[in-house]
Amino acid sequence: MGLPRGAQIYITEVGLTCALGRGLNVVMDALQANECGLSLHDVHGYPTAVGRVNTVLNVEEPFLSTRDRSTHLALDAVAQTSGLRGYDPHRIGLFWGVGLAGAHWIESTYEQYFSDLAASRLSPWTVPAIMPNATASTLAMKYGVRGACWTTANACASSALAIGQAMQAIQSGHVDAAIVGGSDAMLVPGMLHAWARMRVLARVVDKDVSLACQPFDQNRNGLCLAEGAACLLIEKGDVLQRQGRKALARLSGFGQSCDSMDLTEPSVSGQVHAMQQALKHAGLQPGDIGYLNAHATGTRNGDRVEMMAVNKVWGQATNQCPVSTVKSALGHTMGAAGAIEAVICVGILARKWVPPTLALVTPDSEFEDRWLLAGHGVDMPELTHVMSNSFGFGGTNASLVITKE
Repeated sequence: MGLPRGAQIYITEVGLTCALGRGLNVVMDALQANECGLSLHDVHGYPTAVGRVNTVLNVEEPFLSTRDRSTHLALDAVAQTSGLRGYDPHRIGLFWGVGLAGAHWIESTYEQYFSDLAASRLSPWTVPAIMPNATASTLAMKYGVRGACWTTANACASSALAIGQAMQAIQSGHVDAAIVGGSDAMLVPGMLHAWARMRVLARVVDKDVSLACQPFDQNRNGLCLAEGAACLLIEKGDVLQRQGRKALARLSGFGQSCDSMDLTEPSVSGQVHAMQQALKHAGLQPGDIGYLNAHATGTRNGDRVEMMAVNKVWGQATNQCPVSTVKSALGHTMGAAGAIEAVICVGILARKWVPPTLALVTPDSEFEDRWLLAGHGVDMPELTHVMSNSFGFGGTNASLVITKE
């Protein structure tokens, strides 16, 4: 159906912090150089790889000592932007996605508590630091946001849903602009052990770390957990036009759905519905999409179900849209994934270049009807519309369409 131009929503600034570096240009350079941000990690005898952020974060007191690492990552990502300074604070919203809030703080608190029950004195900041909305509230405090302040916690779809909620808030007139994004930091012993027990982490045995996470590959055996954060500043089209400022890209479509079937197993029909809703919202047909950033975490069933859903949406044009995922290069950032990959899609549109799935060596024969990018990226001078999928545990699905005009 599309939106009237004045109601359209534009991305004006972005921030990004992940295992490949800090800042969109740095990360795009790394992707174009086929770099891998993963590192080997042993979880109680379970050999895997993780995506750690190794850069110094731009975080100051009082937040440095009173907030969890996931909030630190969020602060660093938003610090790369203006934070919508100059807007009426009551016309700004803040919409943030998280997976597991406060993992680092929780881990250290339990270590302290159980090491000496009688003498332990836990920090009075423990409860506010681990609240799911701690990150969104902290960002609102720092940037003076007095409009809406929302936290979305829907597993891997969290920050993509936060972006969609922000779009709806702007289109409904509740706010004129928003700081949106997501962050996650769960690379702590307890959580890594829990994920290993699910047997969904990639097992890295006798192979280079750059081949640790292999979405779409016949030898794929799981995901690589990672940390990171990303933000987008989005603004209503007519406000942006009055101010005479330029945009990086346009948020043109959003779709969501719930499988209502299983906590961990994905559903073809739910994913189909999310993608179709995003296309309808954008006023586009599947053939208009020039690139699909797949959710594709590298699990056996997850990749298979997503490709089945893609085939149903694209139909006979199923081999005309290139598909890849950046998770093989930077890992799966859970609640932050939707925002991180949306920001990378902005970079893809700017450079008219589509990245490969880094560790895709032998494509699964089940996916032979798809245009799966492997080896090196592809220049696409005519690239205009991209879709990004985020599908989470609990059966929550979100798809975004981003456009470069």
